[in-house]
Amino acid sequence: MISLVVDTLLLGAIVIFLLFTLWRSGRVKEWTTGLERKRFLNSLSRKNYGKTLDYDTSNAQDVQTSLLQEILRKHQNTEYGQKHNFKDLIDVSLFQKFHPLTQYSDYENYIQRTREGEENILLQGKPQAVITTVGALANSSLIPISAKSIRERFLQGTAVYMEVIQSLFPGALEKVARFAFPSSDSQSEAGIPNIPYPSDCVFGPLNKIYPSQISPHTSLTHYEMLYTQILFALKDVDLRIIEANYSWVLRHVFSIIEEHWESLIKDIQKGHLNLDFKLPLSIRKHIEDSLVPDAARAEDLSIQFKKGFCGIAKRMWPNLQVVIAMESGGSDLDKQILMDTFCQGIPFYSPLYCTAEGLCGVNLWPLKNVSHYVLCPSSAFFEFIPVDSSDQEQPRTLCIQDVSESKAYELVITNKDGLYRYRLGDVVQVIGFLNHSPILEVLYRKSQTLSVRGEYITESGFYKSLLQTVAMWPGASLLNYCCADSGIMGPFSGGSDPHYQVFVALKGVRDLSEEQRYKLDQTLQEHFSIYKSFRFKGSIGPVRVYLTSPKSFLKLIELAANLSGIPLDCVPFSHTLKKQELVECIWKQVLS
Repeated sequence: MISLVVDTLLLGAIVIFLLFTLWRSGRVKEWTTGLERKRFLNSLSRKNYGKTLDYDTSNAQDVQTSLLQEILRKHQNTEYGQKHNFKDLIDVSLFQKFHPLTQYSDYENYIQRTREGEENILLQGKPQAVITTVGALANSSLIPISAKSIRERFLQGTAVYMEVIQSLFPGALEKVARFAFPSSDSQSEAGIPNIPYPSDCVFGPLNKIYPSQISPHTSLTHYEMLYTQILFALKDVDLRIIEANYSWVLRHVFSIIEEHWESLIKDIQKGHLNLDFKLPLSIRKHIEDSLVPDAARAEDLSIQFKKGFCGIAKRMWPNLQVVIAMESGGSDLDKQILMDTFCQGIPFYSPLYCTAEGLCGVNLWPLKNVSHYVLCPSSAFFEFIPVDSSDQEQPRTLCIQDVSESKAYELVITNKDGLYRYRLGDVVQVIGFLNHSPILEVLYRKSQTLSVRGEYITESGFYKSLLQTVAMWPGASLLNYCCADSGIMGPFSGGSDPHYQVFVALKGVRDLSEEQRYKLDQTLQEHFSIYKSFRFKGSIGPVRVYLTSPKSFLKLIELAANLSGIPLDCVPFSHTLKKQELVECIWKQVLS
């Protein structure tokens, strides 16, 4: 009997020891997270959300008409709905005839009152939250959203693109590393939460597939937070997906790896976090409890890093299948640099065309070089302004059934949470149709155009001209750039005639002659006849080109995040600066 008790106690002690060992190594948490992830993905597979999208696109016009009628009926008793006689707007034509096109300034007072706790202003009751967006380095905006809309964005957008990933990249969703910064818990005086876009709106429900190794803490700097996430990602040789909100975040991730790889290897080898980080002991312990020593992985990474950093992503993670980042107006350069260097041979996937105001489209074609999105007919009511009329205050709009392939339009949205005939400012091109719903390519944002005399040079057009110019500078390659109208620069404008100020970070050259700098002005004149005409008349001065450091652009993003109060990774980098504080920031870092 005593022997049996001893054996039982011994067995219990062994079990406790094994459980403690597994807990110390983080394996219990890993197994638990893995089981949760599998249950979530299995549930997703059974639902087949893509079938719903197929039905909606097959009946796009009817779905759109029914949706608009539902929105107007639901909100007819709100203050806004009564003011605009929603009860009498019984069809699309009446809505277009009697409700004007709108912009953000038309809603600011309503949104402020909603945030202060007033109900039934723009939408029934009060919103679940207010989305804060930085507006691509321009002015920030606040957009109310209901709990139902948050759920529908997930079901109609995120769930659909996850099905696409499961189909084209089997097993990829089981091993995902997402690089992100936590949002602060803030709310209005009335208790309505403020949430950043895109993180909490798009990715909040996906926490089950994003293993989190560290808890948010104000004592961690942006660099320390990202460094720690990189550390855990490097430890996992079996990663299938790396993901961030925007391409610039991933480029920053790989820059940290390239610059600090020796420190990262040392931390993986020893199982501790960089001792230079001045963290509270409790936070350091929490991180290091999951960071077990792995000398073999450290050695393997060291070998790969010493070979160089071109194609390093696939060498660090041999099973990596896809890189996910949403495209914004200024993401082309960051994406191209990643594809040409660190992430050679790996497809890039921008899964959603989604704004703070609403879900617009889903990308069903991850392997295409250019991102295309099928419009989601049940997410919002859409109208289209022919691009030739987009400068008008109240131009005629077309409905989903009236658009034509190859034509460009400014997109207008009526969402379910209080925005009506709202001009997004995005210019899109219809490149085809899925059933009866247009497939869109986003061309540019009107807010990201350059104009000092009404000439309007789009960000994409300027970028192409700049690339052509850089090719004429021997040995130079473009690392980053931004530009601004001289009118917002105040004492930094450098001349009396209106002109463009351009700040570039280059690799391969230390300086440029005045003749080389002037080539950009010549290229712009070749590409844009109106600009050339103004230059010939002398009403626009020549472009001024300044050299700056690549790190200057991260400081710009940090400033934009501070000004708007949103996490760093929620800032969509724009190469066209619209705020004087940002221009002053980059000006102070000019090298020549």
